[in-house]
Amino acid sequence: MRRMLKFFTFSLAGILALATAQAARAQGFGAGTDPAPRVDVFGGYSFMRSNIVTTGTLFSLNGGSGSVAYNLSNWLGIVGDFGFYEQGNAAGLGKSLTLSSYQFGPRISIRAHSRLVPFAQALLGAGHASGTLYTTPLGIGQAPLGANSAFMFTVGGGLDWKLSHTFGIRIVQTEYTYSRFLNGTGNDTRQNNVRLSAGILLSFGRR
Repeated sequence: MRRMLKFFTFSLAGILALATAQAARAQGFGAGTDPAPRVDVFGGYSFMRSNIVTTGTLFSLNGGSGSVAYNLSNWLGIVGDFGFYEQGNAAGLGKSLTLSSYQFGPRISIRAHSRLVPFAQALLGAGHASGTLYTTPLGIGQAPLGANSAFMFTVGGGLDWKLSHTFGIRIVQTEYTYSRFLNGTGNDTRQNNVRLSAGILLSFGRR
């Protein structure tokens, strides 16, 4: 988990450094900013890395995520983010795990005269965990935890490459995700995850 958080920190630092450079470039040369689209729609592949709290064992989930962002200005937007992730053998236990997430929050974007658009965002919401990891007993004499919903918090950023005003590619989106799904450890229900995403970006309208 320590390596996961280190990777997330370096990735986010790189994105923020690029955003700062883009802003300085626009100010230094007296350039304006490209007008923001009214709506950005993203869809693509997502990889999530998490851990079993009781043992520290790392495991991966694969799936997809999508988001809709309404841009209030050239730099500020409101985002709705939705994801679905699966693992057929969570931490080598032979049990399946399915997670879904739905979160909302603000996004800050840097739109200089460049095809690259860095952004940072913070999202709050909830998720749902199911699969045989939750519907079958974890051990002899133990009751199943049962599918459950829990609080989720995500913070991070990404980098979009605009091929035109209406079409682009999200090169990378890297985020730290905190969740509190049941895990059989009493009050210690914390999960620390890293989510990586990439995919297609469609933009509509102009501010």
